[in-house]
Amino acid sequence: MVLMKRKKKESRAEMPFLDHLEELRWRILRSAFYVIGFSFLGYFLVGQLDVVSLLKLPIEPFLQDGQLVFTRPTDAFLITIKLSILIGLVFAFPFLFYEGWGFLAPALYDHEKKHVLPALLAGSGLFLVGAWMAYLWIIPAALRIMLSERFVGQGLVPLITAGDYFAFATQIILAFGIVFELPLIMVLLAIMGIVNPQFFANNRRYAVLVAAVVAAFVTPQDVLTMLMMWAPILLLYEVGIFVGKLVWRRGRENTISGT
Repeated sequence: MVLMKRKKKESRAEMPFLDHLEELRWRILRSAFYVIGFSFLGYFLVGQLDVVSLLKLPIEPFLQDGQLVFTRPTDAFLITIKLSILIGLVFAFPFLFYEGWGFLAPALYDHEKKHVLPALLAGSGLFLVGAWMAYLWIIPAALRIMLSERFVGQGLVPLITAGDYFAFATQIILAFGIVFELPLIMVLLAIMGIVNPQFFANNRRYAVLVAAVVAAFVTPQDVLTMLMMWAPILLLYEVGIFVGKLVWRRGRENTISGT
C-alpha cells in the first residue's frame, strides 16, 4: 500500500485517550438517538404513505390476487416496525455520517475539513441513488428471473409470505445504499492523502475477489442477487479510481504550486 506520511501540526494538541473514548461514547449515543427519533417518524410515514404497498409493487405481478400472506399473528406488527427502522436509518444517515466525520475532524487539516459538507451531500445522494436503483431495477429483475416459468412452472406454486419478501427487499435496498458509498470513501482517502488511487488500480484482481465476498455477505443467500450486486461494486470501484486520480493529481499540482 502506498501511504503518504502526514506531517503533524506542532500546534495541534493531542487529546488524551480517555477523552477520545468519552467523545466516541457521546457520538454513538447521539447516533442512536437519531436513529430512534427518525424511526418514530418512519412509523408515522409507514401508515401515511402506505410504504407497505409501495414496497410490495415489484412482487405484485407474481402474487395470487396480488396479496402477500403472513403465518404468525406478530408478522404484520414486526414488518411495520422493521420498515419504520429502515426509514429511520435512511433519514438518520446524514447525521450518522456527520458524527463519524466529527470524530475524525480533529486529526484533519483545515483544507481537508472544508470537504465535510460536499462529502455529506455526496454520501446522502449516493445512498439514495443506490437504494432507489435497488427498488426500481434490481428487485424487479431478480423477481422476474427467480419467479419465471422456467423455475416455477414445473408443478411449483409460489406462496410467498410478507415477512420473507420484505426481509429480502429491505436487505437489498440497504445493501445497495451502503455499497454506493464506495467511490466516496475512495475519493476521501485520496483527498486526505492517505491512499494513492494507483494502489487501487494495481490491485484490481484482489478487488474482484473482495467484491464477490462482500456481495455474498450483504445480499440474501442466492447466487442471482449476489451477481447483481457484484457487478455494480466493480463498476463503482472503477469510478472511485477515476475520480480519485483526478483529485490526487490536482492535490499534487496544488502542492507543487504552493497553493
